Amino acid sequence: MRGEGIGTHLTAALFPLASAMGKHVMIGGIDADNEVSLRMHTRLGFERVAHLREVGRKFGRWLDLVLMQRFLDAPGAFRDN
Repeated sequence: MRGEGIGTHLTAALFPLASAMGKHVMIGGIDADNEVSLRMHTRLGFERVAHLREVGRKFGRWLDLVLMQRFLDAPGAFRDN
């Protein structure tokens, strides 16, 4: 099912749910080598906020982790829930 937009639709469907729960931001942790996922998150309005080096191992190699963040309401906004 890769390349059919399912990840995009599922991720986008989380935005109104998280907002309804009073969440301010969504954060994604993505393997730094996963360019497809990094591009998808960028298209959905996420921005890179951190790059953590060699935080995990898989198949005998170190993996870097990119943290991406998307505001669900205006930056600095405050809601008293």
